[in-house]
Amino acid sequence: MEKRQGRKSVASDDEIPAEKWLVAYRNPNSKKHPGGSVFMRQFFAPGYYEAYDMVLTHAEKMNLEVLWFREKRSCEPFLNRNFPELESKCIYCNKKFNHAEPVPCVKDGCGAEFCSKACMLEHCKLRH
Repeated sequence: MEKRQGRKSVASDDEIPAEKWLVAYRNPNSKKHPGGSVFMRQFFAPGYYEAYDMVLTHAEKMNLEVLWFREKRSCEPFLNRNFPELESKCIYCNKKFNHAEPVPCVKDGCGAEFCSKACMLEHCKLRH
């Protein structure tokens, strides 16, 4: 289908649309949890092999263990929940960060996540 001005085109026959995936990791080196902390992330990938590659690459880079990963639509209990992205952007400084445990805003009702406490404190000064 051709691209029209002002509208997005539909994926062609050779393009696979990206699906939302969930992955559960365990951080064996967690300082807060002696047995290792378990956390989930979400990300987009067009297929199983691309998702597999992204999950393992992130695990190797961050020294994490992969517990499982699946398409979000096949995870009934998690369908209506949002999880942090696999690679997030800091709301304050716009840097990409891969922390296993991002720094959330301390203000109730604010869903912002930051790469450091310094960025979180600056956000609180300016926003709240």
